[in-house]
Formats: sequence, C-alpha cells, structure tokens
Amino acid sequence: MRYVLQLIIAVLVWGNLGVAQAADRASDNGSRESLRGIIGLGLVIEDISPDAAADGLSQEAIRTAVEQALRSKGVRLLTERTRSESAPYLYINVNTLKEELGLYAYSVNVDLKQLVGLLSMKNKKTWGATWSASVLGMVRQENLNQIVADAVEPLVNDFVNDFRSANPR
Repeated sequence: MRYVLQLIIAVLVWGNLGVAQAADRASDNGSRESLRGIIGLGLVIEDISPDAAADGLSQEAIRTAVEQALRSKGVRLLTERTRSESAPYLYINVNTLKEELGLYAYSVNVDLKQLVGLLSMKNKKTWGATWSASVLGMVRQENLNQIVADAVEPLVNDFVNDFRSANPR
C-alpha cells in the first residue's frame, strides 16, 4: 500500500502540485432521496493524525468550518443533549500521510450515516452511509490547513446542496 501511495505522490509531483481530486460523489436520486425528512443531524469528526496535528491541521478547525457551512444553510445540528442514539450524523474523516519530501497525501470522506434496515434479517438495523463523497489530494506541508478549504468545505457544501434539495424550506 505504501508503494502505491508513493507512486501517486510521484505522479502528482511530476504533474501539478495542486489538489488532485478523485471525487466519489453519491449525488444520484437515491442518495438525495435518503436525506428527505431529516430534521437534524449530529456531527462526528475523526481524530487527526499526530503528524498533521503537529504541522497545524486541527480537528477544531474542521469542526468550525463544517458547523458554519451547515448552519449557514439552515441545516439543524443536534448537540449531545438533543441527539438521540438513532439520529443520523454527518461523519467527517481526514486521513493524511506525510512523506519525506515535505508533502502530505490526503483523503477526505464525508458520509451521512443513518440507521438502515437489513433485508436479510427482519427488524434488524445497523448504521449505513446513505450519502457519501470523497476526495484525494496532495498538499505541501506549509499549506496543510488548505485541506479544510480545498477538500472538506466543498464536500460539505455538496452535502448541504443535496440536503436542501431533498428538504426545501
């Protein structure tokens, strides 16, 4: 796996050092339709790798940007007190890998997780991603914070647009 990542990094270095996006966006009607009727959602942001945290990327910066994007478009965020155990939540995962060249390869995943029923087992439910988008990229170490603006925010905005489409005011 490490060699595959090094190959990707080498290709990106020889090409453009900007953000290389490989978007995997679930914007079909089924994904959008799964957002209908949601009145609020929780927010879960995974921990940042120690290397990225030491170089300035913070979970709090990601949380602030995501919350602002959601609230500015009228998406109700549930707090720990107002969120039930079965309420859907937006899951944000930023994975980074620091290379010797002073570069970070990263992947950002944004998923809406909801309780879904299993057809094979009546009355059995589990958490599943009903909306998902992701991006891969590379950034120089000194621009590590750009991941928030260049990757996290656009994916969250895609989610908000689909959410608003499914839940017009």
